[in-house]
Amino acid sequence: MMTEVVDLLSRVQRVMHSNVMTPRSMNIVFKRLSFVIQKGVAAELVARLPTISM
Repeated sequence: MMTEVVDLLSRVQRVMHSNVMTPRSMNIVFKRLSFVIQKGVAAELVARLPTISM
């Protein structure tokens, strides 16, 4: 999992450096990355919740 994250961030970095990035477009990229990271963390937390049998 961690290797995939490092690979993804390295890829994002290469794309950002190879393209002309404005502050606005960089802000959009980082907001989207932040959302994806938050979504992944939330999914991991939900997966670890104990199940309650009734």
